[in-house]
Amino acid sequence: MPSFNSIIVENIIESLDVGIMVISHEGKIVFLNSAACSILNLDMQKHLGFGWGELFITDATSNAEFNQVILDVINERKTGLKHIVPYQLKDQECPKKLSITSSYLTENEEVVGLVFLFEDVTEIYNAEERERKILSRNAELQNERIEGLDSLSQAVAHQVLNPTTVIGGMTNLISRKLPQEDPLQRELKIISEEAMKLEGLVAAVKTYSNIPKPYPSEINPKELFEEALHNANLILERIGERIEMKLDCSVEKITVGKKLFEVAVVELLLNASNFTPEKITDVRIEIERVKQTIQIRIIDHGMGIEPHVMNHVLDPFFSTKAKGVGMGLSRVKKIIFEHQGKLNIESEGSGKGTTVSIELPCPDADCCSSKKNH
Repeated sequence: MPSFNSIIVENIIESLDVGIMVISHEGKIVFLNSAACSILNLDMQKHLGFGWGELFITDATSNAEFNQVILDVINERKTGLKHIVPYQLKDQECPKKLSITSSYLTENEEVVGLVFLFEDVTEIYNAEERERKILSRNAELQNERIEGLDSLSQAVAHQVLNPTTVIGGMTNLISRKLPQEDPLQRELKIISEEAMKLEGLVAAVKTYSNIPKPYPSEINPKELFEEALHNANLILERIGERIEMKLDCSVEKITVGKKLFEVAVVELLLNASNFTPEKITDVRIEIERVKQTIQIRIIDHGMGIEPHVMNHVLDPFFSTKAKGVGMGLSRVKKIIFEHQGKLNIESEGSGKGTTVSIELPCPDADCCSSKKNH
């Protein structure tokens, strides 16, 4: 008569949704629970005692991945691993997706068999697959829209540039033919200046729409930011200004398109300088790995951003400066987007500085490493 404990164990095993199959060291199936029979379409009374090979290996191709998992466990002792494999039933058109986990069955420290756990994850797998397809299609649509807008921007810029150039050229020609004291000189000067502004706007749009796709490679972030600082200071030297940078980097490498990403960093450094009233702009850069992302923060102590302006700083053509067309941060945003990253700008208000945060994906767990691990 079975003991009370064995009855409890038997009932628990039978109530599980997870299939359990035990194979003896001779290769025979010595135990099946109801869930295993349901998942694998087996008959407990009929198939107990069968060799697993004669039951599952019917030809060279049927359920090959499923059979290989069992073979690896038997021949190479690859236990404790979780596998997701297809399992085709004869009366079903589409295969199931099964999760298989294995372990040893031991008695007196001797292996007497192998235990396999089967879980039908078909619904979960199909739901994830549908979600992947939706996300992939959304990404394709977004790229198509961006490419369409870029093409439209280039076409419009080209069509606007030609008449603008003619207007500016004809205005200068007329101005040279008129006496300097002629009253029309003032109006011609205004026309010429506005034509130049329009040419600058067209050039900015063309630059924005022509931002190339990055060609990522592993880059030393310290070298990249130091080179970006050097290039930014070359520009600022012309007006007697410079940036001093404090770099706190715990990451040895990042994966970016070097030249393209450096353009974005230079733009952010120049932007920090533009909104700092002092001749010397102090900027702190923090680079660290957080989980599977690279976090970059560019922190200045300049004029900050007013709350009512914050929602528009990344909009194309928005600028609080008297000169400029307001495309700098829009270019940075697009470059970061092309790197599958995120850009965020924070400021507590006027006079309280600004923090620009960049989040980049890490391709894999070993794409970058922290000094703390050395």
